[in-house]
Formats: sequence, structure tokens, C-alpha cells
Amino acid sequence: MRAVPRAPGGAGRPRGPCRRACAPGGGAGHPGPGGAGPGARVNPAAPAALPARAVPAWRRRLTFTRLGRWYVALTIGIGLAAINTGNNLLFLVLGLLLSSIVVSGLLSETSLRGVRVTRRLPASASVGAPALVGLVARNGKARSPSVGLELREKGGDVAGHGLVLLLGAGQTEEVSYRFTAERRGLHRFEQLEVATRAPFGLFEKSRPLPLPAELVVFPRRVAAPAQQPRQLAREGERATGRAGHGLEVHALRDHRSGEDARSIHWRSSARAGKLIGIDREQERRRQVCVVLDQRRASGPLLEAAVEQAAALFERELDAGADVSLAVCGDRLAPGSGERHRLAGLTLLALLEGAADAPAPVPDSGASVLEVIP
Repeated sequence: MRAVPRAPGGAGRPRGPCRRACAPGGGAGHPGPGGAGPGARVNPAAPAALPARAVPAWRRRLTFTRLGRWYVALTIGIGLAAINTGNNLLFLVLGLLLSSIVVSGLLSETSLRGVRVTRRLPASASVGAPALVGLVARNGKARSPSVGLELREKGGDVAGHGLVLLLGAGQTEEVSYRFTAERRGLHRFEQLEVATRAPFGLFEKSRPLPLPAELVVFPRRVAAPAQQPRQLAREGERATGRAGHGLEVHALRDHRSGEDARSIHWRSSARAGKLIGIDREQERRRQVCVVLDQRRASGPLLEAAVEQAAALFERELDAGADVSLAVCGDRLAPGSGERHRLAGLTLLALLEGAADAPAPVPDSGASVLEVIP
């Protein structure tokens, strides 16, 4: 999985080996003193679904709680009784009830105002493996604290929330929720909603914060099949015909002043009566190409093939090989390292069926690991 910044008007397919971009601070957040909400779930929305319409940040949404409905009903009842009877005591009680509603609205608005939230997406996520999504809340007010804040995802493909009980003036708190993806590919985040029921729990007031982001979820991690590359005669490191670091002799030459004494070929120097240097043959690492032909695969067969290809790709990278990927209509050049691993897993995460695409073409000279759906 990787997090990528949202492009305006929808998301295109990420390209290149560096498609990861976490929110400020990077990595997954950890639960802070405010606690964390329960695990997130993936909405059944398709990855290509249109994003939800953004709600202006100034807009507020007010809903009744169960206690609030009873409270309003009681207030209306006492108001009707006061009007019918003209009893001053009932008017006094009515005034207290109405003033509580006004105070509730003012204090809840104070709690919401000045709060800024950022999202920290995990560095990587795979299907079926829990990952933490961090929510960092900062109170920008100079004096007033914010109380009982609930931070929850709204819109997009992911749902989750965290709770901040008390956010002091000028303070920052981080909470997180657990996210477990049920499918590979692109997952969209649309908005964060900051809500509070403070101070009396009569109403819930919330404000939306547009915070679009995208997360690429990698295929499920499975054990790599016991499959060995074809063209075994090419296995291992081999010479490239160029001078460099290696074990085999490339050429003999006169020793240069200031060179390391370990580069001297002593036998040739003794015969020639002068110092003779040696150039070693540069060696190239073992190259493996993982090939996946997905033209006739769909549904569970395609998912199983993608998971096997990802497992083989990571196995060969861990073994120290330069690994390439060849799929229908796309390929990844040979490489190694963490950036190359992320690029290959992202390509497989976004892979779809391609009935009319050209057949995959493995790299020439590389050992081939073919995954057959």
C-alpha cells in the first residue's frame, strides 16, 4: 500500500517508483491520550466511484441526541403549560431550559472553532492486515479548550473514528483507528468530520473538514510458491565485460602511483620487474523477471495470481536479485531496493483484467518466473 496525494477532479493511476506520499509527519499514528475509536471498515463503494461533493468548512450540522429529544419535548410541554396557566414559576423554569439550549450551542461552537485536523496514512498496507491511520488534532485557540471531540471519516471508501476527550488551548493530540482493507487497489478518503456533544449531550454539532487523500493497498501477503526460475544456467552473478568490482581478472596494466597495494598483481610484477596493476571484472547481479498473463483471469483467479506474483517478486528481492515485472500492457524495469519494492507492489495492486491487452514480454537475459492464473 502506499499513500498518494489526491489529484484534482479524481485520481489517476500513480506512475513511477516513488508514488508514496504520506500526510505531514508520515507513517501511521499511534493512539494518544484521547483514546482511539474501533476498527475502520471499507465501504463497498467501487474504486472508480465518483467522489462525494465537498461540504463547505463553514457549514455546521446539528442533530438531536436521545437525551436532547426528551429535553426539547419537556421544554415544549412546560412552555405550553406556562402559556395556558400564566404561572410565573413555570415561565422561570422555561427560561432556564431555553437558556441551557443557548449555552449548549455557544459552548459547542467554541469547542469546534479553531480545531485543525490532519491525517497520517500508514507507510504500507496489505489486504487483510490491520494498519493504523493517525488523526492529529490541533487546537488553534489561544485560551479556550475543546472538549469531547470525535474525529470521523466521512465519504470515500474508508470509515473510522477517534475520540479526543480534552484538547487544551494551543495543544496537539493524536489518535488513531485501525484500518483493515478487504480489497487491493486504490482507497479514497474524502472528508474528516469534527463533532462534539459537549457540554450537556443534548445535541451533536459537527463541521466538515475537506481532506482528500488516497491509499494504495497492496495484495494480500501469502507464502511464495515453491517455484524456481527458468533458464537456470543464467543464475548467479556473471561478468559484464567491463572493469569494476568483482573477482575475475579483467585486464593487467601498469600500476598507478597512489593506488591501493591490493590492486597489484605480484606474479606479473615479479616477471616484468615493475609493478603491474590489475582491473577486476565487474559482475552483474542475478536478474529475475516475474511474468503474469492476466488476460484470461478475473475475480478470485486474478486475485490469487496477483498475490502469488507479489510473493514471488518480494522473495526474489529479498534474495538479492534485480527483479522486473511483466504483465499484460505494462512492465517494471529491473531493480532492487525498497523504492523498487514499492513500485512493483503498487503496479500489482492496481492491476486489472485485460482481455485485449498484448501478452507480457519478459526481459531478455533474465530468469523467468511465470505465474499462470
